[in-house]
Amino acid sequence: MKIAVVGAGFSGLSAAYILSKLNHEVTLFEKEKTLGGLAGTFKLPGMSWALEKHYHHWFTNDSYALDLIEELGLKKHLLFPKTVTSIYYGNKTYPFNSPWDVLTFSPLTFIERLRTGLILTYLKILPKTSGQSLEDWSAYDWLKRYFGLKTFNLLWKPLLDGKFGPYAETVNMAWFWARIKKRTPRLGYLSGGYQILLESIAKAFVRNRGQILLDNEFKESLTSKFDKIIITTPSAIFAKMFPKLPKDYIKKITKIPHLHAYNLLLFTKDKILDKVYWLNINDRKFPFIAIVQQTNLISCKQYNGQHITWIANYLPPNHPYLKLTKEELLQLYLPFIKKINPNFNSQLTTHNSQLFFGPFAQPVFKTNYSQIKPGFKTPIPQVYLANMDMVYPWDRGTNYAIELGFQVAEIVNNGG
Repeated sequence: MKIAVVGAGFSGLSAAYILSKLNHEVTLFEKEKTLGGLAGTFKLPGMSWALEKHYHHWFTNDSYALDLIEELGLKKHLLFPKTVTSIYYGNKTYPFNSPWDVLTFSPLTFIERLRTGLILTYLKILPKTSGQSLEDWSAYDWLKRYFGLKTFNLLWKPLLDGKFGPYAETVNMAWFWARIKKRTPRLGYLSGGYQILLESIAKAFVRNRGQILLDNEFKESLTSKFDKIIITTPSAIFAKMFPKLPKDYIKKITKIPHLHAYNLLLFTKDKILDKVYWLNINDRKFPFIAIVQQTNLISCKQYNGQHITWIANYLPPNHPYLKLTKEELLQLYLPFIKKINPNFNSQLTTHNSQLFFGPFAQPVFKTNYSQIKPGFKTPIPQVYLANMDMVYPWDRGTNYAIELGFQVAEIVNNGG
């Protein structure tokens, strides 16, 4: 078959690669000049490794990504260094990486800590079928009921409010369960960065006689030239691409709320976080939700001796921060960065920072989301959809983008 795949993120690349292995004639369209989509990378002078525009890592149980890495001969590049995740609360940083950290989390009483540890253990061992049954609960309601109001207000409410903003009370408990279920103590990365995997998939695809068209936007007028078409763009973009889709279908796929990733990336001489890789901000007076210190995962030697830090945010459409310049955002964040690390002396300017916008990065999985979750098949018989709205109950990430690519490729190959 002649197959078009639209979007060269991990979903599109994976689908194109699998279909090319099955001897289909595949053309991959990407409107940008580079591969990767939300996992796209860049490289500045002096840097040995490419760096992602938005922070990424793998868990040790991310089997789809890890199996693909092994298949492409990249296993020797795979790293799982020891990392530290912490919480910033009450002007202090607390490790939150293990059961022991939970049991020694002093803002809670011992009974509250014990209760927290037991419930987290229960969520961790809950099987997939049971975990997904939690979707008729909002995370707000379930967490308040079982953890208690104090623990909810201290641990979980700030994180839900920070990430989902106006949608926080609607997020379902199955999504929260999946976050606990998937997390592993060690986090993975590739020597050379994600660009190594992107390029390896692309090279394998081209070796299978696939064609990649960068800086080339797919148009609806091209539909008749292909037997099958896989779209991996956000649902709203897909709806604009095919305006003749039934109105009720367009309404269904576009009513799913999304948040935009808005990440300020800093290059500094000194670290902002001494040992912590990932710091959740449990204080909603802060204008950002997390700090991710890349150079506590990977040595700064790979980045020309500079320390790499993302100041992370997810923002709803029309949020005022989205209108700020890089200079304005840095000035807004700087007093809070200094609050976390008063000894941080590196001079932060817009010359050693980058601002990256990732539209439609985070779908909001409301209660009973499975009832509105889009399917791979669309009302147009030869057109298929595969995007982050479909990874539910799991959270967005490259492992599930790869899985989506594999799944839609199998359906298309089998004539579904």
